[in-house]
Amino acid sequence: MAEAGLRFIRAGVAALSAVVCLVQAGPVRAGLEEGRAAWRDGDYSRAFEEFLPLAMAGDTTVQNQIAAMYYTGQGVAQDYAKAAEWFKKAAVAGSPEAQYCLGKLFYYGQGVPQNFEEAVKQLTDAALGGKGGAQYLLATLQLYGKGIEANPVKAYFWSLLAVAAADLPEDEKAAATALRDQIQATLSKRQIESMQAMARTWAPRKGVPAPTPPAAPRRGG
Repeated sequence: MAEAGLRFIRAGVAALSAVVCLVQAGPVRAGLEEGRAAWRDGDYSRAFEEFLPLAMAGDTTVQNQIAAMYYTGQGVAQDYAKAAEWFKKAAVAGSPEAQYCLGKLFYYGQGVPQNFEEAVKQLTDAALGGKGGAQYLLATLQLYGKGIEANPVKAYFWSLLAVAAADLPEDEKAAATALRDQIQATLSKRQIESMQAMARTWAPRKGVPAPTPPAAPRRGG
């Protein structure tokens, strides 16, 4: 795999790796605060131990955290296949972040066999959920016909959304902008104006909120 591809995946996963520790989402459950405290102290092994029961109980945010820790090797032996497994659990539950990361793993063939069709499936769900990185990758796949029928007009639409996405890092935004301009040069004025109008009125799909999982039982009692 090209080093650029590796950096691209690492950047997306790194953005998730401290989510649980920085964002309070829902009621505090047993193990969550302990895991956050361990993370802040740099005790990633303890954080992993605290987070794992919550992930196993079905908390998608923590599942993403466990996946990211497996991917980066923080607090646990690095294992891309297990990272993919945990991202898949959260993706099935409807997490756009997990769908994006899993789509990238399929795109580059890391932890899973390279599969552009599966990448398109996951990235489409994430793109519809508003993930700018997914919109950028989907535009690339749609433009070159990898895993999906080539369609420069649809690719242009996704590139427009990617460039406008607030969550897209500056380096990826520059790449998305270049892709948008590349595609735009091949389209008619009518096609450009039509897709720009659609992009202006587009809104992310709202997912069905997952039920709050029960508190994970504490170890040793």
